[in-house]
This record gives sequence, C-alpha cells and structure tokens, in this order.
Amino acid sequence: MDKVQQITRSALRRASAIEVNPQARQKLQGLLINFTLIISCLFFMYFVKLLIC
Repeated sequence: MDKVQQITRSALRRASAIEVNPQARQKLQGLLINFTLIISCLFFMYFVKLLIC
C-alpha cells in the first residue's frame, strides 16, 4: 500500500510540474466556454420544448 501511495505522489508531483503553453491554455479555455454555451443552449431549447408541449 505504501508503494502505491509513493507512486501516486510521484506521478502527481510530475504532473503538476508540467508547464502548459499559454496559447494552448487560452484555446482550451475557449473550447470549454464554447462547450458550456452549447450545452446551455441545448438545455434551454429542451426546457422550452417541455413548456410548449
């Protein structure tokens, strides 16, 4: 069990040390915002459809 915890801590340390390109981060944020807007619009259209029918 200690070995698993040690491996997990080591992997987390390595993952947190990875630097992300600022341009890539900005693109990822844009994608996330677009995805959220699309999901919100779909939910809104579904809700309106439920109210009408």
